Amino acid sequence: MNLVQTVITVFEDRQQKCELLPWQKTDILELRHIIGDNRLSLSYDGVLHIRHYVGFISKGNTRLQILPKIYENSGLTEQDEQREAMKVLLNLLRVSEFNKILCLPNQSSAAEQSDIMELFISLFGDKVFQVYSRQMNREYVDISENSSFVKGSIDFSANIRTNPIRRDRHMITYQSYEHDNVLNNTIKSVCLKLIQLTSVPENKKKLKKALLLLDDASDVALTKELFDTVKFTRLNMSFKPVFEMAQMFFYNLTPQSYQGDDTVCSFLIPLNELFEFYLYKLFSNLGEGYHANYQNSRRFASSQKADFGKQVRPDIIIEQHGKTVLIADAKYKNPHYQNGKYNHISQADIYQVFAYAKIYGVDSVALIYPQFEKDLPAPMIVDLQDHLSKTKLIIGCIDIKKAHIEKDSALLKLMMNL
Repeated sequence: MNLVQTVITVFEDRQQKCELLPWQKTDILELRHIIGDNRLSLSYDGVLHIRHYVGFISKGNTRLQILPKIYENSGLTEQDEQREAMKVLLNLLRVSEFNKILCLPNQSSAAEQSDIMELFISLFGDKVFQVYSRQMNREYVDISENSSFVKGSIDFSANIRTNPIRRDRHMITYQSYEHDNVLNNTIKSVCLKLIQLTSVPENKKKLKKALLLLDDASDVALTKELFDTVKFTRLNMSFKPVFEMAQMFFYNLTPQSYQGDDTVCSFLIPLNELFEFYLYKLFSNLGEGYHANYQNSRRFASSQKADFGKQVRPDIIIEQHGKTVLIADAKYKNPHYQNGKYNHISQADIYQVFAYAKIYGVDSVALIYPQFEKDLPAPMIVDLQDHLSKTKLIIGCIDIKKAHIEKDSALLKLMMNL
């Protein structure tokens, strides 16, 4: 039976009732060994809950799309919320420089109205055609064959075994400059797999157009070993971006070093790590002598025993003219701003940044959250105090649909003034 693939869209860390067919439930439950048993749950009545990751994962005819939850109190319709969440995800990926591989479209495009997997397939099809229409990748390939003509060199030991009595045949080895090489074969095989996965006619057309340029390559089984054999030199470096996109689809090192199953296609990113790196990129462009470091570690506990030592690793350390002035921690969760204050700030998160302040010797730290309200909440300052000194904790939100921090934003002014 030929089942039609439908996209099941859910939001990260939000329980959602889904109308699922029996085979879809089976496929989703089998994905737990990829996403994690403690990060995917499906109740008997179809309530699906996925935590930690955003992106997509496809198995057979079941495709899950996991979007970041945003604007929980804005009253958006389900369709509008999905569109806004897609816009947020693409912006996080773009600013975080995943576009080095994906070449994501700019913010003015209508890409946020597509589903993620189809968008990536479209980008891949365009990239393959663009690269191979400019230049064909040919490589020297070692060939061994039993021939009546001598070229290259004769493999005497193989010849004795293969042709013990025939004088007119020779086992020879030689190199041929071929299109049928491991790099081209890998790209072609990925294109063929994606044709089976996509349900968008335009994407099928793009991939078939790309395959015309790879007609002399072979369809091969996609494995970890195959990808590992591809080597790049100055002669084939222009093909590396399209290879990395193919690797993104089928080499599946994320999550849990899951090694490619050709029935599963995935692009899964830990949401909190994505938000951390997004903030780091924003703070890296502040100028005025400011510099941002991402997750630099420092040892704060040690012992005479060589095997004992503890380290801390703040998300973002902001320096000005070489001096650490502020440590920021990114948290992708809703701080629930209401009546002029943030009501759901974890005590553990406060302990964490307070420890950073003491270990790094700074008097200013920040907890930064995404904007979940319709209007951007005002930042607030909390005094953290011990018997020796006082530390200023800034709590604020940031609009993650934007590609930069407004220079006149209240949060940025507060952080820089402290």
